[in-house]
Amino acid sequence: MLYFTNTWWMAISFGVVWGAVNGFERIVMNIVWPNYFGREYLGSIKGLAQTVMVTGSALGPLPFGIFYDWLGGYQEIILLSLLFPITAGILALLSPKPRYEDYHGT
Repeated sequence: MLYFTNTWWMAISFGVVWGAVNGFERIVMNIVWPNYFGREYLGSIKGLAQTVMVTGSALGPLPFGIFYDWLGGYQEIILLSLLFPITAGILALLSPKPRYEDYHGT
């Protein structure tokens, strides 16, 4: 949606959709993580994940700025950024599901 945004109302629409999706993601992740990893080490796992997310948030604008300076727009870096969720989706589908007994006892 962001790739095709060229008016102010499309930008506002993107912001609303992005906010709703992120809100649902927070809810879903708080259900999925304990079910997959159990509660014993959940703090350590979420702490590491949060560190990676904060680092990504801090460094994320850098490639967008570089591409804007090089190419005069954001279209190319938006398309290139699509590789991350596509790769994550493929890896998530290919990774084995943790065994319930390993994290929750028998």
